[in-house]
Amino acid sequence: MEIVAIVGSHRNGQNTQKALDHFISKIKVEHELFEYNVNKIDVQACIACDHCIPHQGECVIEDDMTEIYQKMETCDLLIVASPVYFSAFPSKIKALIDRTQMIYNLKDKTAIKKKKILIIGVGGAPYYPRQFQAVDNTLEWYKKTLSCDEIGFVQFSHTDELPALDNKKSLAELEAIADKINTPMAKK
Repeated sequence: MEIVAIVGSHRNGQNTQKALDHFISKIKVEHELFEYNVNKIDVQACIACDHCIPHQGECVIEDDMTEIYQKMETCDLLIVASPVYFSAFPSKIKALIDRTQMIYNLKDKTAIKKKKILIIGVGGAPYYPRQFQAVDNTLEWYKKTLSCDEIGFVQFSHTDELPALDNKKSLAELEAIADKINTPMAKK
């Protein structure tokens, strides 16, 4: 199983990374992990030049997205793990998501492998209605573009007071998703 994890936190090693690492530690099936941390990769913002429309599969920007495109198209499981800033994605991961426009513009998407997607949202504020709604809205077309079936959207609220690894409810949700991946039926 090939897993691609996009880590959208501007702070390395904090709640978002800890939640992702917890989930990955529960995956028992043989897998290869490709982790892209927005602080450790070079992904520039989409410039909306529309080059990718007449030049299918090409982006004029030369950065780490070239590798990431290929991995996002062929992986078995895509994980998007990110905090929310003012109820939305922070800027660095939003730039990566926007750059998926090149894949969105493909006329022939048959080369994009059907995959599962897990979203891990982390919010420092206490829970409030629609805390993660903008994340869900942003990923609506992203999931369709990348041929994803959502297997979970695990939300960690109030991490300013309750660190992710102390949130038993959300950790249990991640573990339940990992258990489904680890079952023989999930391998097919």
